[in-house]
Amino acid sequence: MNCIYKKLILTVSLMLASAIAVLAQGPSDHGFAIVIDTETYAACKSDVDAYRDAVSAEGLAAWVEARRWVSPEEVAGYLRVANKDRDMVGAVLVGDIPIAMVSRAQHMTSAFKMQQDPGDLFNTSVPTDRFYDDFDLKFDFVSAQDTLGYRYFYYNLSGFGAQDIECDIYTGRIKPTLDGEQGYEQLRKYFRKVVAQKQVKNKADRIVSFTGSGSFSNSLVAWKDETVTLEEQFPEAFASSDGARFYFFSMYPEIKQIAIKELKREDLDLALFHEHGVPDTQYVGGQVPATTLDGFFETAKHEVRSMIATKQRYGKTREEAIAEISDRYGLDSLWFQGLDDPKVKEQDSLYADRELIRISEVAGIAPNSRITMFDACYNGDFREKDCIASSYIFSDGKAVVSLGNSVNVLQDKSSSDLLGLIACGYNVGQVGQMTNILESHIIGDPTMRFASDVKAPDFYIDDVAYWKDVLSGSYPADIRSLALYKLHRLGCPDMDSLLLDTYRGSKEYTVRLQCLLLAAHYSGASYIELLKDAMDDPYEFIRRKAVYWCGETGDESFAPYIAKAYMRDYMSLRMDFNISTAAAYYGQSVKDALSREVADSFAFDKEEFLAEACKKVDQACSIKGFMAEMLNDPKTTPRRFSSYINSIRNSPDPAFAPRLMEIASDGGKDVQMRIDAVEALGWYVRYNKRAEIITAFEDLLPRETDPGLCDELAKTINRLKAYTR
Repeated sequence: MNCIYKKLILTVSLMLASAIAVLAQGPSDHGFAIVIDTETYAACKSDVDAYRDAVSAEGLAAWVEARRWVSPEEVAGYLRVANKDRDMVGAVLVGDIPIAMVSRAQHMTSAFKMQQDPGDLFNTSVPTDRFYDDFDLKFDFVSAQDTLGYRYFYYNLSGFGAQDIECDIYTGRIKPTLDGEQGYEQLRKYFRKVVAQKQVKNKADRIVSFTGSGSFSNSLVAWKDETVTLEEQFPEAFASSDGARFYFFSMYPEIKQIAIKELKREDLDLALFHEHGVPDTQYVGGQVPATTLDGFFETAKHEVRSMIATKQRYGKTREEAIAEISDRYGLDSLWFQGLDDPKVKEQDSLYADRELIRISEVAGIAPNSRITMFDACYNGDFREKDCIASSYIFSDGKAVVSLGNSVNVLQDKSSSDLLGLIACGYNVGQVGQMTNILESHIIGDPTMRFASDVKAPDFYIDDVAYWKDVLSGSYPADIRSLALYKLHRLGCPDMDSLLLDTYRGSKEYTVRLQCLLLAAHYSGASYIELLKDAMDDPYEFIRRKAVYWCGETGDESFAPYIAKAYMRDYMSLRMDFNISTAAAYYGQSVKDALSREVADSFAFDKEEFLAEACKKVDQACSIKGFMAEMLNDPKTTPRRFSSYINSIRNSPDPAFAPRLMEIASDGGKDVQMRIDAVEALGWYVRYNKRAEIITAFEDLLPRETDPGLCDELAKTINRLKAYTR
C-alpha cells in the first residue's frame, strides 16, 4: 500500500469519525420521557404512542415510562437515572403523577411570601415540578395528605442543597381535569390535537398581548416598551399589520370581547396575558374611569365588594373582611350597603361579565393560540382539580401549551425573558428550562416548537468557546442572550466584565436586560458599574429594576444616581415607587443629592418641588424607625420579632444587616429568633458585604447543634454564595 493510498484511507476514516461524532451530538440522540401512570396509559395507549412517535419524528428519542408512581421521590429518581443513562433532556408528566408541595423555599419564588403554616400546608406551600427537573435541589419530607381527591406530598427545601434554580432538564405536565373515562377522553383528544399540530410547519408570526387592570400599576410608560422587546424576539410578527397586536384594558369598554375575538383567530400563534388571576378566572378587563361623581362612587363600591369576596374566598368571614377593609381605607358603613340586595348582585355580575374570563367560558371560546402565557397569579395552579391553563389546552381550539404559575407571581417582573427562542426553532421546554422560579410551569406538550429559518446553535453544547462565538455572531437577540446564560452556567472566566462590556455594546433591550439579570450573581465592581449605567437605560424595566436593586447594595455612591433618576422619572408610576423604595435605604444622602439636582433643574417652584420629593423619601423611610426599635429592644418577644422580620423578605435594608448578624450569632437568644435572623439575612443577595455574612456563618455553623438553626445557616450560606461568584 503506497503512501498516497494510506493517506486517502486515513482521510476518509477521519471524515467518517467526524461525521459519527456530529451525529452523536445531534438531536436524535437526546431522549424524552413520557412519564405516565399505568391506568392512564392503558386507557390512552394508542394516542400516547402516536404522540411518542410524533416527538421522535421531530428529532428526540422519545419513550413511554408507565408505572404506578407512589411518590415524588420515585419519579425524581427515575428521571435522574434516565438523564444519565439515556441522555434524557426533557419529560412530560401525564395523568396521575404525584404533586410535590414545597415550603421554606420562598426565595425561589417571585412573590410568594405567605406566612408558612404547618397547620395549613395546602395553601402555604408551593406546588412545583422543580422537584423533578432541578437535580441539585434537596428536600426533606414532611407529610402526605389527601386533598381534593389527590395525594399531595409536602416537603421543606433543605439548606444543604442548591439554593438557586438551574434546571437540568425541562418538564411539562398534562393532568386531566375530569375523572375516569371523561378524563381519559380529554387526554386522547389532546394528544390527537398535538400530533396534528406537529404535522404543520408554522412560524411564530402572529402574536397578541393583553394587559389587564393593575399590571405595571397601569403605567403606560412601563407598558409601551413591550412593543420593542417583542419585535426583537418575534421580528416576523412585525412584518405585517396583522402580525402583532397590543391591547390595554382601558382601550375599550368591552375589552373581554376583544380578547375572545383574538383568541378565536385561526392563525394565532402566541397570546400573552398580563393580568391578575385566580385558578378559575382571568381578570382581563378593568373599570374604565368614570366620567361622573356618581359613576365613580358606584365603581368604587363595586371594587370594595370585590375585595370582600376575595377575602372570603381565602377564609375570612364577611364581618372580618369588612372590618379589615374599613380599617385600612377609613370607609364608613355606606360603602358596605346592599351586599345582599339582588339588584346589587346582578349589577356586580354584569361588571364581572365585562371583566372576567371564567373557566366555564373557555370551552365555548375554544382558544386557538398555540402557546398562551399567563403572566398572572394562580392561572396555572395544577394542584386544583381544574385551572385556566389546563382548560385552554383541553378545549377544542388549537391551544396546545400554557405557560402558567401555580401560586401568586410578581407583577413587577419581565415575564418573557428568552421567549423569542421559540421563534428561532427551539422548543417551549428549552425556554421553560431557563425560567428559574419555583412557581412557573409548562402545562401541555413541552416539545412544541415553531418552524424557523434561523440556523440555531446547538442548545446542548457545553463549551465556553462555542458560546462566545455565538455571542459575537450575527444571531437574533434572544440567541445571544441564550449565549450569555450558557456562559454564566459554564463558569466562563471574567464573566462579570463580559456582561458589562456586552451591556454597553448592545442596542437590544432584551440583551441588555439579560446582562443586568446575570450580573447580580457576581460580586466584582462591574455589577456596580452596570447598575449605574442601567439607571439611565432607554428600557423602562431596566431602569426600574436597577434603581430598586441599587438600594439593596448599601453602596452610598448610588445616592446621586437615585436623585438623578427621580428627576428623570418621577412622573412614571413604577419608577416613582422603586425610586422612593431605594431612596429609603440612604435617607439623608439622597435628600442632599436631590437638593443639588433641584437647584440646577427646570422646576418652576424649586422649593415646593424639593419638599415633595423629600416627603416621599421620608414616607418610605418611616418603617425603618419601627424596625430599628424592634431589633434593638431586649424585650422583643420571638413572636413579635418573627412578624416584623418577615418584611425584610421584600425590603432587605442594609442598615439592619449588622444587628441581624449579632442576633443570629448570640447563643443566649431564643433559638427561633436566631433562625429568623439567619433566614432574613439570606435575602441580602445584593448587599455589598454579603461575603462577610458568608464567612461569619461558615464559622458559626460547625459550632451549633440545633438542627433547625444549622439548616437555616447552611441555606443562607448557599443562597448568598449563588450571588458571590
